[in-house]
Amino acid sequence: MNTSRRTFFKLTSAVALGTCGTAWAVPTNQPQKWDEEYDIVIIGAGGAGLAAGVESVQQGMKAIIIEKMPLIGGSSLLCGGKFSVAGTPEQKAKNIVDDEQRYFDDMMKTGGYQNDPELVKVFIKESCKHYDFVTKELGILPHEITAAAGMSVPRAHGFKPGEVLSAMRDYFVKRGGKVVTGMKAERLTWDYKNSTISGVKCSGKDKKTIYIKANKGVLLASGGFNRNPELLRKYAPPMAKAAVIAGVGTTGDGLLMAQAYGADVLDMAYVKATYGFKLNPNTIGDMAQVYYGGAIMVNKEGKRFVNESLSYKLLGDLALSQPEGKSFMIFDEPMRKAQMGRRAIDKKLFAPIDEGKKLDFLFTGQTLEEAAKNAGLPVKAVEETVASYNKGVEAGNDAEFGRNSLTSGHGKPTKIETGPFYIMPTTAALIGTYCGLRINTKAQVIDVFGEKINHLYAAGEIVGGVHGAAYMTGTAWGKAMALGRLAARTIAGK
Repeated sequence: MNTSRRTFFKLTSAVALGTCGTAWAVPTNQPQKWDEEYDIVIIGAGGAGLAAGVESVQQGMKAIIIEKMPLIGGSSLLCGGKFSVAGTPEQKAKNIVDDEQRYFDDMMKTGGYQNDPELVKVFIKESCKHYDFVTKELGILPHEITAAAGMSVPRAHGFKPGEVLSAMRDYFVKRGGKVVTGMKAERLTWDYKNSTISGVKCSGKDKKTIYIKANKGVLLASGGFNRNPELLRKYAPPMAKAAVIAGVGTTGDGLLMAQAYGADVLDMAYVKATYGFKLNPNTIGDMAQVYYGGAIMVNKEGKRFVNESLSYKLLGDLALSQPEGKSFMIFDEPMRKAQMGRRAIDKKLFAPIDEGKKLDFLFTGQTLEEAAKNAGLPVKAVEETVASYNKGVEAGNDAEFGRNSLTSGHGKPTKIETGPFYIMPTTAALIGTYCGLRINTKAQVIDVFGEKINHLYAAGEIVGGVHGAAYMTGTAWGKAMALGRLAARTIAGK
């Protein structure tokens, strides 16, 4: 395969220098002299990059993390802070029975069995290791454990992302690691003699070109491509209607750098937006999951169109496909109160109501008729929809869409019948692309011929194969940190 890659590069270089005008991926030669030299170069200072940094210094490697944005964190800083792990002491303290096999079964089912089973198993094991590091070595404990999309038991451990990310950075730096912000990775460099990725070509704050050598490996932890319209059009045209709240730096840089060397990709057909955001969202805090508390979803015609207990990724697909891409959540006062007790973000979002404040993203009414009028929805259709739903709840059978739980088999649906009533115009937003480079169970990047690309590794949102066709709450941030530590350990030779 090394010979094939050398031949490929020679051919593509020759064609690229010709006059036919065809665009080819051409490798970037390594410089005659390097500006800096490390064992491992980590591109991206989000959850994946920082977790890899932690493992790197634990393994005694000289490591650098380069981040193109002025601050660390990336999309991990904007996430909801859910870290899904199985069999934790905190679960056991709450009498939650969970283990790796149950987690695996849930992941495969949620992913439509399109995910890589061996990679999923590795991810689950590494998640436990990093969870132990966060709780025992960093001393940060979860403030809640909840059940959400795809879980048969509660396993989404809630943390404050900024607290965990800052603690990992401090741990890394105090043990000799180096973090450089405002430095953009431009290209991966190639060592023709040894047929391997040898380092990174970067541009600093002053636009000066800097070459950083990686003696043992380069780790791509640069996030997804939520903010790259061209790549979204290429891989996920339906997402044109979705809002975007992912990190500003998620423009697919790492994906493109790896593809220049023939990297394969997985799950690109499953890019999905997350449902539950108020219109024009800015952060994860603009998302409500009251549909998992009993709310129903209707389109602009006032009609239901989905089983609301499904994964919020699937809900997002169906919501965006409605007329004009419009959808609404309908719920009552008991549901609002109950959901505020289940989920911290929902509590923050809806708590101002108890202070007598009016929320500009929510239509209310003492009667369902009043709420529907205020929301501009057809009153008769809304009343008929709610009456039909309530009838199904009373009978214990939602004949129309088969909703018999609040989410993933948890909880029983209740009637929408006690005012005040609420109607929230809701949209789906891209908070992650959940697909990307194909890696093996050692986090090594695999090319289109099924061979590893020497000295190239990937972790986090840039990686495909873990989620498959859908997404379980708490597995994106978890995937980033778990695979980041795995990649660093592989690079260290452990």
